[in-house]
Amino acid sequence: MLMWWRWMLLKKYKEKLHRFEIRGRYITAKIFMYFTGEGHVQNGSEGSIDHIGERPDDIASNAVEDNVPHLNNPGRNIHNLIQRCDALVKELEDFSTYIRQHKWKRTIEISHYRALVKSEQRNLGRLADRQNLANSEDDIVDRKNGKENGREEYVDEGQENDISNEKAYQIAQSSNLPFLEAAWNAAKSTHGLVAIQKRFYYGGATENDAKQTSKASLSSNTKKGKSGKALVDVVAREGLEWIKISLVTNNRLMMDKAREGWAESSSDEEGYDSDEGSSGLKSDNDDPDGAIPLIKMAEDILKAAKEVRIKSQQPTVRFILPRIITGKDVEVDKLINRLRDKGAIIDCSATCLQARPLAKILDYLLPNPIKDFTSTVNIDCTILLALVSDFSHYDVTSEPWFHNALNKQIELEDEQNLLANMLYPALVGRKLVATAEAVKRMQEIVDTIGTPDEKKRTALFVKQTTSTTEDMESDSQHRRNNLATLSKLDVPANLLLPILTVPDQNVEDIMLRLPTAAKQVKGILLPINQSVFFHGWMEDITTITSNKTVVRKIEAVLNQYADTEQEWPKLWLCPTARSLVGKEKARRL
Repeated sequence: MLMWWRWMLLKKYKEKLHRFEIRGRYITAKIFMYFTGEGHVQNGSEGSIDHIGERPDDIASNAVEDNVPHLNNPGRNIHNLIQRCDALVKELEDFSTYIRQHKWKRTIEISHYRALVKSEQRNLGRLADRQNLANSEDDIVDRKNGKENGREEYVDEGQENDISNEKAYQIAQSSNLPFLEAAWNAAKSTHGLVAIQKRFYYGGATENDAKQTSKASLSSNTKKGKSGKALVDVVAREGLEWIKISLVTNNRLMMDKAREGWAESSSDEEGYDSDEGSSGLKSDNDDPDGAIPLIKMAEDILKAAKEVRIKSQQPTVRFILPRIITGKDVEVDKLINRLRDKGAIIDCSATCLQARPLAKILDYLLPNPIKDFTSTVNIDCTILLALVSDFSHYDVTSEPWFHNALNKQIELEDEQNLLANMLYPALVGRKLVATAEAVKRMQEIVDTIGTPDEKKRTALFVKQTTSTTEDMESDSQHRRNNLATLSKLDVPANLLLPILTVPDQNVEDIMLRLPTAAKQVKGILLPINQSVFFHGWMEDITTITSNKTVVRKIEAVLNQYADTEQEWPKLWLCPTARSLVGKEKARRL
């Protein structure tokens, strides 16, 4: 027993010596930063990692380094920041215009990030104005109260708006622009961009609840019932990669660790007298490193990622730490390895933060599901209706009997141009098929409420002929020519018409060829949807649909029951739908 107590005391003394060593490095770092100016931060400023990814004191010590001119010419520094910020705003505007034109506006979330950049632009502009006001002799003369001979002191009525050169330099050091630039450059280094600056909520849910979270949760994730939150700087690869950027330095991390170690040692004596465990020692749950801002932020993101599943996969989390030098400080390396052990990817290189011309990477940056489509495409009833609808082919004018949903489709078509921008690119050059059940249901709807032109298009798209192989190409060309007379749009030369109708098969026979998770999917689908989605699944071909409700249900079930992405069907959810225009009399029946 005595030997055990000696061993425990020796262990405790070694821990104390280790803390003293770290304290010494902390004090040395503080002295160094005092004399070099590193680590300066505005008085009274407070920050949160959750705000934009860096605390102001981190930003202050690292923000503008090589881009900060000497203090003797601070105006040039501020104007340099303004020019960089204006360039960033211009790129974001160009990017926003591009995604609007390519109809990705609703699936790429950058509005919060854009607001941060524009806020920084306004702040820098105000800072420049205040400095110019302080340095302008004309303004000082105009505000002088008294005689020019100096017999009376002048009062600067605008002094609260003035700012000295030194103060301007200090504020510029705390600019968030370097971080905002880093986030944008990191986004441009990825592909399949989903969001910049997106908050995720986690905790307070069971494991099964987490498994049911699908890709839809990337846009609908809310804090309801959640106990924690994490801010991700870049969400890419269609949601499967999360990137977090920190401009923290080795010195900053050492100071944070020393601060936490100091706080821990101050309560050591209480730890011996506490009731935490029979030995009187501190609980194993005590984790001073867990309170270090970088570690806490990183582990919050890792927890959030575990509660998201996209096609049975969890997102990978990558931390970009361009100012961290590994192999320099043992304690810093331990912190980095701690994150790696928890599954994080740590990138201490600044390569991915290098600026890239936007025009050269746009097509790679945006999600492009069409590139992965199979050579044969399975079309469901919702897409069949969109292909023949007057809304898709004509400039439809609103009628008095149109209800809100029809008027909304007029607006959507003016904005989206569904056929030219989405469906034709998805279908051209591919063999097109539809199940007999889907064609039958579509034909019933057209026969009931379709306009004469919608009925003619239906015959061109799905009516089968007994043409021989030699006549098929001629027949396809004839259909395209006739379709062009019923549309304001050019019909692509390689649109392979007609859509071939495949006979329905017994669902139970199909189930034998599908993964076991299909049994769970079957229970949530109506017979017509079983016909469509199980056929595409069985043949391993892409099924396209605009039935969002059904797709989300399938995703939720498979996220819970499928083990790998290979068990999933190939689905593409068209982001918008079109109904038939229909006829007034038919709709009043």
